[in-house]
Amino acid sequence: MRCVGIFKETSDVKTFHFMSASKLQEKALFLHKPGQFVALQLIHGGKRFSRTYTVSSPPTRPSTISLTIKRDPRGLVSRFMHDHVKVEDIVPMIGPTGEFNTHDIRPKQKLLLLSGGSGITPVMSALRELYDTVDVNTDVVFLHSARTPQDIIFRNELNWMSTERANFRVVYICENGSESGMEAGFLDAACLQRQVPDFLERSVMTCGPAPYMEAIVSILNGAGFDMFNYHEESFGNPALRKNPEGAKPGNIHFADPFDPGHTEEVAEHFKRQIEVEPEEDNAGHVVHFLSSGKEISYKPGETLLSIASRAGIAISTNCQMGLCGTCKIKLDSGNVIMEEEEGLTEEDRAENYILTCCGRPKGSVKIHL
Repeated sequence: MRCVGIFKETSDVKTFHFMSASKLQEKALFLHKPGQFVALQLIHGGKRFSRTYTVSSPPTRPSTISLTIKRDPRGLVSRFMHDHVKVEDIVPMIGPTGEFNTHDIRPKQKLLLLSGGSGITPVMSALRELYDTVDVNTDVVFLHSARTPQDIIFRNELNWMSTERANFRVVYICENGSESGMEAGFLDAACLQRQVPDFLERSVMTCGPAPYMEAIVSILNGAGFDMFNYHEESFGNPALRKNPEGAKPGNIHFADPFDPGHTEEVAEHFKRQIEVEPEEDNAGHVVHFLSSGKEISYKPGETLLSIASRAGIAISTNCQMGLCGTCKIKLDSGNVIMEEEEGLTEEDRAENYILTCCGRPKGSVKIHL
């Protein structure tokens, strides 16, 4: 994708707009579901690594895609994006993917959206689609938490949407300072009850820092909310993400999407995701699910996520590319091959966790599930 514009949203948040970089497909449309994300492909020391960012633009505006990125002072790629990327740069991406989206979730017609900080991006994609399609049947309440009024991303646009659509209501909650019509402090049970008295009747979709979403779950559980109607997007704790050894914003660069070697590498990545690779006979080999007591045989090349699904065992999952870590499960014994391990921390690996979305058993294995 080619960067065609950069817009400063707040003091530490920028939106990067992209169009197709192919000269043969300059008018190519980018199709995604509101809430999905892409993985940026970068190079350090000759090795590729990925970072995922949610698409903040809606599928109703398909000629461009937008990534809204907060600059984390400790973040390798967010600093690189803010400090080095400029208009006309070519940015390689894989995706889109992700199950946290309003198309797959199919929420109720009464929808409660909750976000904290930069977790607003998947929510904004959904809101923009609802606005563009003039969806008057979905009753939307959106509660967004920010540090200060100045840190509210997309504030002007959100205000416009809520003015234009009678079925959109937006509430801002600011930790430090507030303005007329805003809530001061943090989102708690009293605030939720005050602002959304019928929240028990709604589908809830939320995205934000891990402590924020933990607080949301606690509030909803305490109120007796049916968690079947709760959906969240999580990419783990960024503070635990290990960057390539010695990598700094100044010595990483984007993988060249037009390099034949890179093209083959990406193609091979997707081939492993979607194809069953021929391998030795696995007759008699099974996956033992220790918690449920189930045993099930599997096909050559099948992922643990697929095997668990066939066994009727649910595993939480988001990216299904080995990047987010949502689907990690502890391996008790046996051998599991993973073509992507970025979703695991060093601590996870030391404790024998594996990623079920891209983990393929070799022989019989036992997992804690």
